[in-house]
Amino acid sequence: MANEQPILISGAGPVGMITGLLLAQQGIPVKLFDSLAEIPADHRAATLQPPTLHMLEESGITASLLPRGIKSPLFQFRDRLSGEVVTEFDFGLLRDETPHPFALQIEQHKTVGAAYEIAKKLDTFEVHRPYDVIAVGQDADGVEITVRAPDGSEEKHRGPYLIGCDGGRSIARKSQNIDFPGFTWEERFIIVATRFDFAAADGFRFRNYVAHPDQWCALMKVPGEEDEGVWRCLFPAMTDEPDEAVISDEWIQARYLECLPYEAPYEIVHRNLYSVHQRVAASFRKGRVILAGDAAHVNNPIGGMGMNSGIHDGINLAEKLVLILRGDGTEDLLDLYDRQRRPMANKYVQAQSIRNKEVLQEPDPQARQRQFDEMRATTADKEKHLTYLRNASLLAMVNEANSIT
Repeated sequence: MANEQPILISGAGPVGMITGLLLAQQGIPVKLFDSLAEIPADHRAATLQPPTLHMLEESGITASLLPRGIKSPLFQFRDRLSGEVVTEFDFGLLRDETPHPFALQIEQHKTVGAAYEIAKKLDTFEVHRPYDVIAVGQDADGVEITVRAPDGSEEKHRGPYLIGCDGGRSIARKSQNIDFPGFTWEERFIIVATRFDFAAADGFRFRNYVAHPDQWCALMKVPGEEDEGVWRCLFPAMTDEPDEAVISDEWIQARYLECLPYEAPYEIVHRNLYSVHQRVAASFRKGRVILAGDAAHVNNPIGGMGMNSGIHDGINLAEKLVLILRGDGTEDLLDLYDRQRRPMANKYVQAQSIRNKEVLQEPDPQARQRQFDEMRATTADKEKHLTYLRNASLLAMVNEANSIT
């Protein structure tokens, strides 16, 4: 099978890299193309959910990452107006349903790097950087892409399928005129990183969500480049505030002192401002072009669902492509991929991430109190607590998707 045309993958982020690895491990040749010269080490996604860890065990990725990440079974919701911990959820209750009853907090680039370290040893795996995919065409027999090489020249590559893992502005999706309906949040999000230890200061867990009608925030701990421990803080910023103002030390320090007044000034080791979208592609497949990850669906980061659901896309798709290329299945499996993954993106990832944000920013005092009371009642009732955790961890989504035929 190594002599056959390779499956083409646009985008070598976590979804593209892991999908390529899984295919290559099954003897399916793959070629990945990414526009960046190296794996970016900026602050992006940083949570691997319990089912994701389980699903990545066979590939070897989980064993590589577990010693390097921060295990986080508990996560808190807090009310900044009252200063109280509203309630605390415990993934440990899932111990009978998953071998990893915790979230693993580890930077996205380390997940990508772990997959690459395994994949690069396989003769069925190739990654090309920095190569921009600039055009996509397909016929009954395969897909041909045009890529721009580092020297500016153009090359053509052909394969039986193209997997588009090239982000929210996906060339793969746009080339097939696949609609990407949804909306963009009015405010932008800014991620700021500091080494200040919030757990020691005020009993924060390693994942926390702090509600406030105007200035909510979320904070979580990640290992950091030297395993020194870094806390990422997420703040909203309204669109009428200029970028240069929002990323300034003055604006950031003001948000810290407003939301987390434990130290002044905070040492700021990273900042990243971006717009946030909630969108799901109208189809995850058109002919021999298949979408996965952010090319197929994007959402706000509250709850750590985006990268995980994208990885689940890739795992699902890789399994089906192996069957097709080995002659053990037909291309109807690609329609099944769409049926299993696209509705789940709406039902779980979109619904839960939107709900998480709405809870944090609820402006009506009575509605806020009702939400807090409901959350307390949920954690006090084991079955309700478990139901919430299955949704929050995406375990329910995985189980439901697998039941669709």
